[in-house]
Amino acid sequence: MKSRSLIIAFLLIFAYGCSKEGKNEETAMEGSSSAVIGEDYSRAFSLSLNSGETLYMQRNQKGFDIEDNNKAVLFAFFATWCPPCKAEIPYLVNLQDKFEKNLRVVGVLMEDRTNDEIKEFIKMYNINYDIAYGDNNYFFAKALGGVVGIPFMVLYYPDGKYANAYTGMVPLEMLESDVKKVIL
Repeated sequence: MKSRSLIIAFLLIFAYGCSKEGKNEETAMEGSSSAVIGEDYSRAFSLSLNSGETLYMQRNQKGFDIEDNNKAVLFAFFATWCPPCKAEIPYLVNLQDKFEKNLRVVGVLMEDRTNDEIKEFIKMYNINYDIAYGDNNYFFAKALGGVVGIPFMVLYYPDGKYANAYTGMVPLEMLESDVKKVIL
């Protein structure tokens, strides 16, 4: 029982280790991800993906219209310096492999990195899903109402309807269960 309590305590501390609050300049997310009053977050925008593809999106009342999309989408907001973000990569790789016909995982990079740095990170962690990069990632975070800490994930049905959001590390079993509900 003691070991279980210790594990839970460790996971809670680890999960919130990448929160923006209390971080110094080296580790704070580089672009502001807090929503700004008066900005129109319903306008269309696009996410540039490392594959060369562009994901066109627009906020609606139920979630997001995602152009030419027929799969559930899991957006995983992360930074390369964030230990919990790196720890969840194998889970995301597993989900992409297991549900590739019905699920699209998109990593949303919340820091500025060069294309070469992104490619190296993808190679180092054997990432098999797309990584979105660029300034529109910050707009997307704001359109969601702001991302207060990472890792942060948002799951959408194939029609773009909001399904669930997750802050911190999430057990693979829970995430997989939610994905199954969304794709069936």
